[in-house]
Amino acid sequence: MVLKGASILFAVVLLFFAMIAGSQAANELIPLYTLPAGGTVYVLGAGIVSVNNKYMPDIKLVQQAGSGTLDIARKMMQKDTQKKASFGIFATVDAFNAYKGNNEYARKPFANLRAVTFINSTELYLVVRADSPIKSYKDCKGKRIGIGAAGSTVSNTALFLLKQHGVAKNAFKAQYYSYREVVEGIQDNSLDGGFLAGGFPIAAYTELSTNFNVRIVPVDEAILKKLTDYPYYYRTVVKAKSYKGVDKDVPVMGFSVALHTNANASPDLVYKVIKNLFEHKADYYAIHSSAKELTAQNVQKGIAIPFHPGAEKYLKEIGALKK
Repeated sequence: MVLKGASILFAVVLLFFAMIAGSQAANELIPLYTLPAGGTVYVLGAGIVSVNNKYMPDIKLVQQAGSGTLDIARKMMQKDTQKKASFGIFATVDAFNAYKGNNEYARKPFANLRAVTFINSTELYLVVRADSPIKSYKDCKGKRIGIGAAGSTVSNTALFLLKQHGVAKNAFKAQYYSYREVVEGIQDNSLDGGFLAGGFPIAAYTELSTNFNVRIVPVDEAILKKLTDYPYYYRTVVKAKSYKGVDKDVPVMGFSVALHTNANASPDLVYKVIKNLFEHKADYYAIHSSAKELTAQNVQKGIAIPFHPGAEKYLKEIGALKK
């Protein structure tokens, strides 16, 4: 009789711990990696986490800021190796390079990187003082130019654009500065120009142009026509009157930012996350003006890697992808 009672007690204890383990598994924190605070991507990432956790308490996302896209890709790759899910928001050009093993990803490609959906558009501005002799990208030769953090999407894209205009990396003085340092450098004349990027309107440029006489250097139209060779870049314009001092449309280059995951993430998990995001877009749109770019029409914009099966299933259901 005592033995039977002990057996029942043992079974109850096992069931109790099994329930705890199941609860912990259900509430496991799934990282969503973004760039550091201060940019549009960080804000949009916070919005996705907020909408997800509000309506899906059984799937907990937690935002984690990486030091840059390379760092985010490495963290996601580690999760994939562990057969665990992760998400990351970064430029589609970096996703393509990571997937293919190009440039800084040559030693360690991320073939298991998958797309979930387009998130927002980013514009890239080469900014100079209004009285600067730099009228085109070609004029940057020999000049001090702030190009963003080393290895960042901004610096890589800036170097790409300058090279397209005939300005090699060793032909100018590249300064790997943050946005704040670029703004200060232009103001105190320690820089001849610098790159700023973000979803329109770019806060750093709005602040700079409001307090200082600056202008945006146009990208050569011949260069912009070549962008059809690069699915993640596109031509766009800074419209007249959109900022102080912009009297006419200025042609510039843009690139897409997307939500990514790893191939070993559960299709059911990815399906639920993207379905929840689209079904509660009103909440997400309230986060930032750029959030409104998340539409069924934009889901493929700039994406040049395979979609995750979970995302693909939902996007086909809403007609955003062909069945």
